[in-house]
Amino acid sequence: MNIRITKSSYKTKENKRAIIFDCSAKNYRKKINTGILVEEEYFEETKTTLSISLNITFDKLKSKKEDALAKYFKNNWSKEDLETYLKKGIELYSIEEYVKKDFVKNKNLITANDYQNVIKVFKKHLNKANIYFNDILEENTIHKFKYNAEKRGVKSSSINSYIKKMSVIMNQAKRDGFITKKFVIPKHIIEKRQKLVLKKYFDKNKFIRAVNESEDVFEIQALSIFLMLLVCGGMSPSNLINYKVIENKKKKDLISLMLFEKNSIVIKFKKSNKGEAVKYVKLDYAKIKIIELVKTLFYLTHHKKYPFILSAYSNYHSIFNFDIQKNNNFYRNFWNFFQVKIKEKYDLKFIDAKSIYYQSLKEIEMNKVSSDVMFSKVRTSEIITLQNTDVLKQNIEKYEQKIMKNLSASELTQVIINRLIFLGVDLNKFSLNDVKTPSDFSAFLHEISKFHTNLKN
Repeated sequence: MNIRITKSSYKTKENKRAIIFDCSAKNYRKKINTGILVEEEYFEETKTTLSISLNITFDKLKSKKEDALAKYFKNNWSKEDLETYLKKGIELYSIEEYVKKDFVKNKNLITANDYQNVIKVFKKHLNKANIYFNDILEENTIHKFKYNAEKRGVKSSSINSYIKKMSVIMNQAKRDGFITKKFVIPKHIIEKRQKLVLKKYFDKNKFIRAVNESEDVFEIQALSIFLMLLVCGGMSPSNLINYKVIENKKKKDLISLMLFEKNSIVIKFKKSNKGEAVKYVKLDYAKIKIIELVKTLFYLTHHKKYPFILSAYSNYHSIFNFDIQKNNNFYRNFWNFFQVKIKEKYDLKFIDAKSIYYQSLKEIEMNKVSSDVMFSKVRTSEIITLQNTDVLKQNIEKYEQKIMKNLSASELTQVIINRLIFLGVDLNKFSLNDVKTPSDFSAFLHEISKFHTNLKN
C-alpha cells in the first residue's frame, strides 16, 4: 500500500483544487478528498512558498498519512478500514488556534480576551464549530455573519466592531505569514452612522441634590468618586486605579519639574487608553481633600474584605494598588456596582467626568502653549525643549484654580462630608493623612470600624 498527498485534477468554480490522499496498491486505486481546497498555484512547492497555516495543514496531512500506513500494516486493516480512517480527515489550523497561540502574544489580558470573544461570536453566527482562514476569505462569509447576527438582534454598532476586529486578526495573520491573501472588508458592509454628540453639563445644584438625597454610604461613595474624577484632571475610571503620584522634591520626573514648582505634589495618568498622551495635575488642598475622602471611604467599605486592592496608608495620595489586567473580573464588577449606585441618584456616568472637565477648560481663555499642556496635546519631547517655563508654570496654576472655582470643588466636598455625618459617618474626627505609624493606622481602623453598622448594600 502506498499513499500520496497530491492535488485533484478537477477545479472548482473558484479555480481551486482539492488536496487528496491518492491510495494505490496492486489492483487498487482510491482517491480520497481531504476537504482542503487550495489555489491553483499552491502545492507546487518549487514555485510557491506556502503560508504558515497551509504548512501546518500539510504537516498534519503527512502525519495522518504516516499514521494510516502504520495502522494498516500493524493492525492488518482492510482497504475499507484505511479509507474510513482517511475520510475522517484532520483538524485544520483554525483562526481560534492562531489567536490563542500567536496573535495575543503581545496583547494584555483584556485585549486578548476581547479578540478571543470575537472568534466565539463569529462561530456562533456562522453556525460553525470552528472557523478557518479560508472561511473568512470566502466572499460571502462576512455577509452571512452580518445577516445572521442582525436576525438574532445584535446591534449594528456591535456587528461593525466584530467585523473590524476580525479584519485586524486576518491582516495580522497575513503579516505573520499564516495566510498570503489580504482580507478586505466587503464594500458597504460597515454601516456608517452619524454620531449624535450630546454635551454633558455639570450642574452644581443637581449634584448637591443627589448628595443630599443619598440614603447610604455607597451612594455617597459613588458621587465622591465622580467628583474626584472630575476635579483631578478629567480622569477615566481606569485612571483612578493606576495614576502615579510624583513628589517634585524627589526630582524623579523631568516634565513635572518643568511644569510645577519644586515642592509640588503631582499626579499623572494617560489621557486615553488608546494614545500616549499623559496628563499632569498638581494637587492643591481641595484635590488632596477629595482624594483623602475617597480613600477613607474605601477603607471603610472595602478594607475588611478586599484589603489587597488598597494602597498603603503611607502612600497618602494613592488609593489603589492592584493590577487591572490580573484582577479584571473584580475590576469590572467593582465599576458595575458603583455605576449602578451613582445611577440611583445622578444622571451622569463616571466616563462623563472627562468630557465635563475639558469643556470647563475650553471656557478659559489661554495662549497656545498653555492650552496644549492643559489639554495634553503637546508631546513630552516638545516640553523638554522649552527654554523658560516660569510663565507657563504660573499660567497652569492660574487655570487650575479657575477650574476648581468653576466646579466648586471645595464646597461640594464639604457637602459630601456633611451628608456622611447625617448618615452617621463623621469623618471630621480623624484624618487618614495624619496617620504616620502602624500604631496610628491601627487606631484609624478601629475608628472607622465603628461605622460598619451604618453600611447598607
